[in-house]
Amino acid sequence: MRKVLLTTTALVALGGISAASALDISGFQRFEYQSWDDTAAEAAGANDTQFADYNRVQFNHSVTGDNGMTASGYYRINNWSEAYHDISVSTDMGTLSFGNYTTAGGFMYNSHLYNGTFRVATGQTFAGVDTSAAAAIADGGDNSVNYTMPSVGGLSAMATLTDAGTASNADATEVFLAYAGKAGDMGYRVHGGIVSADDSTGSADDEQDNSEYGINVDSGAIGVRMTRAEKTTKTAAGVETAKVESNEYAVTYKATSDLTLGVVVLDSKDKLDTTNNPKLDQTVIAANYFIMPGLRIQASTIDFDYEGATDNSGSALNLALRIDF
Repeated sequence: MRKVLLTTTALVALGGISAASALDISGFQRFEYQSWDDTAAEAAGANDTQFADYNRVQFNHSVTGDNGMTASGYYRINNWSEAYHDISVSTDMGTLSFGNYTTAGGFMYNSHLYNGTFRVATGQTFAGVDTSAAAAIADGGDNSVNYTMPSVGGLSAMATLTDAGTASNADATEVFLAYAGKAGDMGYRVHGGIVSADDSTGSADDEQDNSEYGINVDSGAIGVRMTRAEKTTKTAAGVETAKVESNEYAVTYKATSDLTLGVVVLDSKDKLDTTNNPKLDQTVIAANYFIMPGLRIQASTIDFDYEGATDNSGSALNLALRIDF
C-alpha cells in the first residue's frame, strides 16, 4: 500500500485537524485462465476457454478533528469502468456513510461465494436461481445513506436506504444485525438481515422482499459456515410470483500461513416456478496460495447441475495469478 502525505497549513487551519492526513492507494491486478465443459453445444468458431483480467485501484483518505470526529473518503475503480465511492463521518454515536459503496447487505453478509473469497467462474447463466446465498439489493451502485452503530459487546448493526434515481422507484432498504463471540478457543458469529425494494423487476408497483441468516464457526485452522437466503417477488396486489431459496455450506482449512483450502456447496431453487422448475446444485473446491507476500495463486474447480427451461450440467476450472499493492 502506498501512502501520499497531504499536509498543508491551510488544511490544518481550516479544518481543525489534529494530525496530518494521508492518501492510501491500494488495489490488485489479476490474470486468469478459465475453462468449462457444459451441456450446451458450441457455436461455430467458439470454444470453452478464455483468458480474463481484472484490475482494481482504490483510494482511502481520512482526517480526524480535535473533537474526536473522524471523516474518511473512499473511491474505487474496477477495470477502469466501474466506480464506487463513499464519504463517512464517525463519532461515538456511530458512522454515517454517503455514496454507493457502504451498504448493510454488502458488508454484513456471510456467503463465501458472494464475497469472492475464492475465484469462482463457470461461464454459464443460470436463469431463475442464485449463485450465492445473499439477500443484498443495494449492492448495485445506487447512491445510499448508511448508518453503522458502534459495536456493543459482540453486537453490530447496519441500516441502508438507497435512492435508485428519478427514473426509477426501486429504492431499497436493508437492515442487518450480527453477534460475534467466543466459546473457549472457538469463535462464532450469527447474523440476519431483511431487505426490501419496489419495482425490482421493472414491473410497476411490484415488490422484492429478501432475507438471509447465517452462522460461522472458527476453531483453529478450520472454519465452517452456513447461510440461507430467500428472495420473494410480489405483484402490486401482493401475490407472490417468485420465491428463490438458496442454501450455502462451506468448510475452509488454513493448511499453512500461505495456503487456504475450501469447499463450498450451494443449492438454489425457485419454489413457485412450476413451469421451468429452475434448480441449481453447485460444488466448489478451491485454494488460495501466497507465493510470497502480495503475490498469490487462486485455483478452483466447480461442478454444477442446473435444471430449468434448458438443463445444463458440467464443470469449470479457474487458475488465477493475483498481485496486490
